[in-house]
Amino acid sequence: MNTNMKMDVKKAVLMTLAYAFVMSIATVGAKKAQLTINVSTLLFWQSLLCMLLLLPQVIKSKVYRPAKVWGLLTLRSFGGFFAILCYYGALSHIPMVEASILRTCAPLCVPFVVFALHRKGIAHRRWLPLFIGFVGVLIIMRPSPTNINVWHLVGFASAIGLAVSMVSTRMLSNHVSAKEALFVYFFFSTVFSLILVLVKGDPVSLVQSSWLWVIIVAASLYLGMYLYTMAYTYAPASVIAPVSYIGIAFNALWGWFIWHHIPDIYAWLGAFFIILSIVITAKITKN
Repeated sequence: MNTNMKMDVKKAVLMTLAYAFVMSIATVGAKKAQLTINVSTLLFWQSLLCMLLLLPQVIKSKVYRPAKVWGLLTLRSFGGFFAILCYYGALSHIPMVEASILRTCAPLCVPFVVFALHRKGIAHRRWLPLFIGFVGVLIIMRPSPTNINVWHLVGFASAIGLAVSMVSTRMLSNHVSAKEALFVYFFFSTVFSLILVLVKGDPVSLVQSSWLWVIIVAASLYLGMYLYTMAYTYAPASVIAPVSYIGIAFNALWGWFIWHHIPDIYAWLGAFFIILSIVITAKITKN
């Protein structure tokens, strides 16, 4: 590996670590904000603020896109919105570290989303890491015939929505820029969340004590997306993905420091199996 490549990998790792830390701050902000406002209201304001931040960067972009591209943009936006809606919902009812671990299961769900969209079968060599990953999910959920926490299921549903977003983003990569895709996502998210606010009868306005947390969430999301995008310009996913799981540790630390949630052995064991399965899958894909 030459010096330039080493520097690029180092930059990618540092940016991924920064991304994981910044996104953990966004998670803290979202959990704190929900003490005074509803999830739908939080989603509306964070989406609106992020959209306004991106607007000057895409204002001169062409509006015309083929119907297929708009279909993919809508699918990506809905998948991302569903993912964050479920994630925020889970945050209010289960420890932060467990919600974040379940969200990291998105790569496990990708092969099934690909099958649903393209009828492309799952390669035999992928089944073992998938099995290992879902064992990790079951360890965290600890379901029994008489007891299952529905909010663990909601947390896992966020991974499914994120997987839909990941697959459709990949399909869009040759048609729109990352900034354009993000702007459209936040636009649709603003619309979806406003509809949710109106249907549920939640207040649109923010109470004074929630403004700071909403701004922290929006700014963290915007900065996190920037760092994540930049990391991918310096190194491939095989380098970035394993490093990004440090976010679980950041969330665990915040959960312990602020809410005194100490992850039990089941959370750490489940996280180990899930991360192991994703790392194995990344190596299989690379080879």
